[in-house]
Amino acid sequence: MTVISDRPATVRRISPLRQVRWGDPALWAIVVTVFAAYTTMSVARYVTGNPGSYDLGISTEAVARYAHGQAPVVPIKGMDILGDHFSPAVVVLAPFFRVFPSPVTLLVAQAALAAASVVPVHRAAEQLLGRGDARLIAAAYGLSWGLSHMVWADFHEVAFAVPLLACSMSALARRRFRAAAVWATLLVWVKEDQGWTLVGIGLILAVAYRQRLAGVLLAAWGAGWSLLATYVLIPAANPHHTYEYWKDGPHHLDVLTSGWETKGPMLVLLLLPTAALALRSPLALAAVPAVALRLVSSNPAYWGTDWHYNAALMPILFVAAIDGLNRLRARPSWARRGVSPWLGVHGPAVVTAVAAATLFNSPVEQLWQPGTYRTPRHIELAAQAERMIPSGQTVAATMGQLASLGARDEVCGTHCPVAPQWILLDQGLGEWWQWQVDPSAMTSDYPHARYQTVFHEGEVWLLKRVS
Repeated sequence: MTVISDRPATVRRISPLRQVRWGDPALWAIVVTVFAAYTTMSVARYVTGNPGSYDLGISTEAVARYAHGQAPVVPIKGMDILGDHFSPAVVVLAPFFRVFPSPVTLLVAQAALAAASVVPVHRAAEQLLGRGDARLIAAAYGLSWGLSHMVWADFHEVAFAVPLLACSMSALARRRFRAAAVWATLLVWVKEDQGWTLVGIGLILAVAYRQRLAGVLLAAWGAGWSLLATYVLIPAANPHHTYEYWKDGPHHLDVLTSGWETKGPMLVLLLLPTAALALRSPLALAAVPAVALRLVSSNPAYWGTDWHYNAALMPILFVAAIDGLNRLRARPSWARRGVSPWLGVHGPAVVTAVAAATLFNSPVEQLWQPGTYRTPRHIELAAQAERMIPSGQTVAATMGQLASLGARDEVCGTHCPVAPQWILLDQGLGEWWQWQVDPSAMTSDYPHARYQTVFHEGEVWLLKRVS
């Protein structure tokens, strides 16, 4: 990591008229493109019955209950969702869900949050580097692999962290310390682990920018909320009165030395989109807590590049790259040696070229794959069976139907604690779930209930409980 000098980086002065960002059509073309691409990807995956996990169904049930003024008790998880993760930020989706009660509302909102984060990243780049470079970096950031993996993995609460971090880091790069702190404080409502990112931002404020009081208060706010959520709030709402993800902690030293065939490429890919320019800025230190927590975890799912775990790192690293490039260009001519002068001039173009190359190895490539828009026959039949279920019922259902049923019913997966009113069974195989459930196996879980088959075609069964 480059040693930080006390000399402030150069900030370009922009006239008040140019500070109004509505006048740059290129920026808004990028924002619209990102929003359209991510909406298309995620909605197509939902419509074709190809969910990435249980998460969209879980989040849909939680938001549906918020929308009706109820506690976010999610039958799929068998608990209040706040006993799983402390993520009250998702309540802001409740009014929209009340008007549009569909999982698509969550997917569109996630795409909008990702697209909105492009604006503060562009703002930092324009003020520090110039408008032309800002457009290149904004496009590279908007379609970066971390954001696209988040969108392709259905819906996750971390989507709210992306624009908050983009705004905070952008303000920090432009020496707007109060705004940076205010935006960062909101992260504690997104997820219990985001408080540790606040600790990193607070230390940057205190050490790199000599804003000691603000930095210490911000770090204390983040650490305090993370500890409170982990040890008090989540266990209070959890039926087992514990924080269940402690099981993924570093229980033995082998965790630190194992898995580097996955961890190593993940670290390389985090730095690759910015051509390692992020390492030239102290802002990159904000990513250290999140990365460190994943590296010491015993859960291999946290080590790689899939899912949503890298999305919140993208705004940190791209804004750090902007600040690093600005510092590189501000160095005196005698200090510019090796590849530094070339990278200082062509850095934004390199970042854009890397982003374009990685598009063909990221979920964005699903946009031009015909299979993305092809609905299997068993999903069409399952949708037909769904329409036979009245609203407000209790339903046991397989993976592909959890989200759509969760928007209007009480759906609990394939195993409900009590006999459900309906059982919807789709035996067609999905992209990653490769098990099949027999109808008799599902009904055997409820020996005191009797079920009648009301629909059976192909791989789809719909059973109704009869008295």
